[in-house]
Amino acid sequence: MGPNGSGKSTLLNVLSGDLWPHSGSVEIAGRPLAAWDASDLAMRRAVLPQNSHVAFPITVGDLVAIGRLPYRHGRPGSERAAVAWALEAVGLGSFSHRSYHRLSGGERQRVQFARVLAQIWSPDGAGNDRVLLLDEPTNNLDPAQRLGIMRLVRQLADQGIAVVVVLHDLSEALRFADSGLLLHCGKVVAQGVITDVLSPAHIASAFEVEVGILTDQQGLRHVAVVDQRRAG
Repeated sequence: MGPNGSGKSTLLNVLSGDLWPHSGSVEIAGRPLAAWDASDLAMRRAVLPQNSHVAFPITVGDLVAIGRLPYRHGRPGSERAAVAWALEAVGLGSFSHRSYHRLSGGERQRVQFARVLAQIWSPDGAGNDRVLLLDEPTNNLDPAQRLGIMRLVRQLADQGIAVVVVLHDLSEALRFADSGLLLHCGKVVAQGVITDVLSPAHIASAFEVEVGILTDQQGLRHVAVVDQRRAG
């Protein structure tokens, strides 16, 4: 979490291996990323970038099936099951034969999310040291779809999948995340348990706004912006 330009996407690119850190290392299951075979890594880690451009005509089902390319020696039945499960999970089970380019922006976002779900799908549903890196997965989604995607992300985490999500909605983070990292200008403002990270003081430091943390009748916490932070 953090304001625009704080380094959220850059950090996610480092975690995915698209950028190399100046110091330290990124490991999955105790192995540095550089030690992984590309195909093996793709079966263990899936990445949803902030923007996904598709320049060629393709159906929804075929695009989601791209996520299964690392499993090219898998059984056809399992591959079809992975695609079907992923589309159902994002509420697009009947869209398999639709043209991707004729979908709305929000529908395309959900198809891309289905692609990375298919990539890490396992028949037994176990986490198995798998990692899901998501850069603003609820972009372009209406409130109902945002809630559905975040609930799905929470379910995946509960199954043992390590999920790292870039979020702008701090109330969503309070509701669904276990821990958080708050950035400002490439520096860490706070990290740890999400309720500690998203304190009014930390939010003010990162976003330069005064906020209140409200609790509704269901016990859910919400971040309410009160005013811009006063200089001095």
